[in-house]
Amino acid sequence: MAPAPAERRHGTAARVAAWTGAVAVVALSAGSLVAPGAIAFSAATDSVLDLWEELPADLPLDTALPQHTVLLDKDGKEFARFYSENRIDVPLDHVSATFRDTLLSTEDSRFYEHHGVDPMGVTRAMVTNSVGGERQGGSTITQQLVQNILVNNARDETEQSVAVGETYNAKIREAKYAVQLENRLSKDQILNMYVNAVYFGHRAYGVQAAARIYFNTTADKLNLAQSALLVGLLKGPVYYDPMTYPERALARRNTVLNVMEGRGAITPDEAAAARQSGLGLDPGSMPSGCADSDYPFYCDLVRDEILSDPAFGKTQEERADRLSRGGMTLTTAMDRKAMAAAQKAVSKAMGNKNRVALGTAVVEPGTGHIAAVVQNRAWGEGKGKTEVVFADSPFQVGSAMKPIVLATALSQGISPRMKLLANGPYYSRLDNPPGGFHNYGNKNYGNIDAYQAVRASVNVYFIRLIERTGVKEVAELAEKLGITTIPTKKLHGKEASLALGAYEISPLQMANAYSTFVSGGVLCRPVTITEGIRSDTGEKIPVPEAGCHQAIAPSVAATVADALKEPFNPAGTLGVLGMPKGRKAGAKTGTTNDFAANWIVGVTPQYATAVWLGDPRGGAQHPLTKVRAYGKTFRDLTGSELAGPVWKDTMEGLHKGLPAEPMPEADPLTSSVAASRSMPDLRGLGVNEAITVLLRNNLVPVIAQKTTKPNPRIGKNVVTKQSAPPGSILTFRQEVTIILSAGSNTAITVPEQP
Repeated sequence: MAPAPAERRHGTAARVAAWTGAVAVVALSAGSLVAPGAIAFSAATDSVLDLWEELPADLPLDTALPQHTVLLDKDGKEFARFYSENRIDVPLDHVSATFRDTLLSTEDSRFYEHHGVDPMGVTRAMVTNSVGGERQGGSTITQQLVQNILVNNARDETEQSVAVGETYNAKIREAKYAVQLENRLSKDQILNMYVNAVYFGHRAYGVQAAARIYFNTTADKLNLAQSALLVGLLKGPVYYDPMTYPERALARRNTVLNVMEGRGAITPDEAAAARQSGLGLDPGSMPSGCADSDYPFYCDLVRDEILSDPAFGKTQEERADRLSRGGMTLTTAMDRKAMAAAQKAVSKAMGNKNRVALGTAVVEPGTGHIAAVVQNRAWGEGKGKTEVVFADSPFQVGSAMKPIVLATALSQGISPRMKLLANGPYYSRLDNPPGGFHNYGNKNYGNIDAYQAVRASVNVYFIRLIERTGVKEVAELAEKLGITTIPTKKLHGKEASLALGAYEISPLQMANAYSTFVSGGVLCRPVTITEGIRSDTGEKIPVPEAGCHQAIAPSVAATVADALKEPFNPAGTLGVLGMPKGRKAGAKTGTTNDFAANWIVGVTPQYATAVWLGDPRGGAQHPLTKVRAYGKTFRDLTGSELAGPVWKDTMEGLHKGLPAEPMPEADPLTSSVAASRSMPDLRGLGVNEAITVLLRNNLVPVIAQKTTKPNPRIGKNVVTKQSAPPGSILTFRQEVTIILSAGSNTAITVPEQP
């Protein structure tokens, strides 16, 4: 039976232990456990006692031993773990009595009698060593634990070397700390710390990890033969490694059994039965890192979040240490059902050996929870493998950017019913590509509104729209929607191609941005981690917050969501594909120049999903032509042909068993002429005054290049005609062309819209 807690051993007993410990240290350090007669005890002991008094008394116990960080899915099931040392702490009553008896009989038979240092044990070891028996050490379990704690607290290799050193001073320090530790903790507390700290080889620290690694069992189920093997490993985990040197390990195990029998800890029959058994190895494994996870790409997202978020440490080095040593249990947003649905859709389209890569990201609107990230590649290196998470990698988004341009316009009060001429080629007052802007297939659409433009993905309409909203304004709204890869501060305001998705954005950020349209304009930062606790105490720990907030007006969000239903119109880009079975949805495809990449980003009130398709070697050099998918060859891929079906299959799988929720409807005020204004009469005004009037009325001045015929009664630079008659109803920032008198300067620069 264990004695009472440490308080009963204070005072006189501690002072006696200090003196006897000093004597033992002299024996240990002066002669490496030689015979007692070889040491002049009197003078040496006085010297040791002097040094003993000078040493600090406080052993640092506040640094926890390295533990596992465990990742759980949303339902609490483990899918990954990280560790630098494979250690799983268990309470002492979860360690079999057989193992405890084996350990104490072999390593420290007087554990419950001494006060941290055992002179009798030292003497016994010296006698055994001097007569040629198996070499023994004299350190108690408490001293061994002290050494382990010092190693764990070492800041570098030099301090580690000192901690395990055999020098005179090192042994005195070890002994004093052992006595001090016994004054602070009960015997069972010390033993519990020890069985969780010691190294058994094969990266297994502590008896629970060792039981798993060698016997695929748990510490509470260890039998005599297994316990003897594990205790035998403490003398030399590498030298006696049973997986590499089974004969050595067997001999060492039997030695432990002999010691136990000799000390009466087991009967001769028990010893004989255990000796007759083989090693009985049944190696288990302990997964470590994302490569060992069934969900490596999601695991990598979690790891990146830990390494980059200050919630886990001030520096990346601190955060990496917390990940591998911190003993955290982190619940994530990963949904196995969502992962399975998305992966099934991807695998149905193409395998991992396809030159083309597919990446899918799924986000929950209103929470920012990343439910799934999948792709058609296995984790690792080599053909068909990668360690790049495509869902978190930026690519040009093509026309999937257009709803963000629309959201910017709506935020500025521009009505989605405002009609713009959408014929090509169109030469913008912003930057133009060679030959101007064209619609896909060189189609012309005449005067159309935003709903029609979204339905057919009309390029020219959105170029003319970004002229009205401003390029930087679109980039700034994209930032409000959580998009971080557009270089907003470096834009000079002429980059019209932003409207057509020339800048790179990740599928994850696109899915999250679109989620705002069905969440009432509320944006949440996409997060993988939803809750964290300390594995040992269950105490909650801070985790990254989603920071949900109102990013855009609810009316703007609802109107964009309403417009996103248009592509499913029979005449729309997704008319053939159709909505996911049994529910309403909104989506927008994207195809970048020269078929470099395909996209679709789509939403329901329950999920926002983005699918990217491209060649990871570079879409410009390896366009999406002659692509094998669904058992056939696609010549020139658009977003509706391959990314679209993957998205639809994913969404149908995600929503299986969920109620069909309605999509938001357009806000009547936003989508009507409520934002309209009456056309002022500009005739007779000077050109600069007319421009000022138009700008004040949130209208866009356009100077006609042709002037009216000469009139001697009208001077130069005077407005003679206007495209919209006075009193007519115009929409917010509608263009108004003014025609000037003969001889006027038609090259006047119109100021930017305020």
